[in-house]
Amino acid sequence: MAKKVVRVYFMDDFSKSFGVDESASTDQLKATVVERINMTEAGTFAIFEKKDGWERCLEPDERPCELMALWNADTKKKEGAKESLKDTPCAFIFKKKIFIRDDEQELKDPVAKNYVYIQALWNVIESDYPCSIDDAVKLAGLQVQIVYGDHKPSNHSPGFLTQNLKQFVPKDLFPLKKPNEWETLIFKAHAGCIGKSAEDSKTEYLDTVKLWPFYGTTFYPPCRTVNSKRLPAKVIIGVNAEGILLLKKDKELVSTHPFTEICSWASSSTTFAFEFGSANDSQKYTFETRQGAIIASCIQTYIDILVKMLHDDEDEGDAPEV
Repeated sequence: MAKKVVRVYFMDDFSKSFGVDESASTDQLKATVVERINMTEAGTFAIFEKKDGWERCLEPDERPCELMALWNADTKKKEGAKESLKDTPCAFIFKKKIFIRDDEQELKDPVAKNYVYIQALWNVIESDYPCSIDDAVKLAGLQVQIVYGDHKPSNHSPGFLTQNLKQFVPKDLFPLKKPNEWETLIFKAHAGCIGKSAEDSKTEYLDTVKLWPFYGTTFYPPCRTVNSKRLPAKVIIGVNAEGILLLKKDKELVSTHPFTEICSWASSSTTFAFEFGSANDSQKYTFETRQGAIIASCIQTYIDILVKMLHDDEDEGDAPEV
């Protein structure tokens, strides 16, 4: 059978090319990627398709080569070029899909741990997670430790990071200080990391972001609410292992809806809706969005995992930590 070259991006903006059969499924492509990068704990990772400014997780039996054929002619011409993930209009991305708090087994695999770290780093720098200046400085200090090792005053002073400073500071916070002010703060934090290994620094970085309420949340583009006086005209829908979040466009939290309180959800090609409360007293929110099916799929994935965890823990009498 004929082979096709499929380029897959990672969250550090690097990409690799993989030769697969034209009829290869998403699961087969993922297996090829996992084998190439020597990852042993890959259960929470998946292949995503980026297209038209949004991403969706591919179903296991979809065929990536057929999807590539649907990408427009301009994109095809660029398949051999090494564009950045931000610049390429269509791409396959290998990244973490499921975020469960109790992931110690996954972090025992250094390869999986590194990919969890680079995805967290991406989310921090892109300001997907709201972040204080103090936390941003602490994380940047750890990042410098990971990249450059122990602090050396003769080398690590304002000017050293100037060209790449935006790779260390969340984009929403960057305008709040002058570059030399950011560097001074970062190198002070970096100096406090002397002696820490790269692995220990990654662990501390992840331990920090895991404490944030939005860690592991998948956010979907702002969408219009339908016939609701309780919500802003437009909201961002977020989904994580605990439930559904509704936020204003600046990520200010509007409401949280744990899975234990959600009665049902539904989607169409142009809407997403969910009902919450109890059987005797429930409310329904409806939103106009093209991502309805993707949101519904993400919710179902978490529900399936949580149900499995509950069943697995029944014999021990323990509730799963999410």
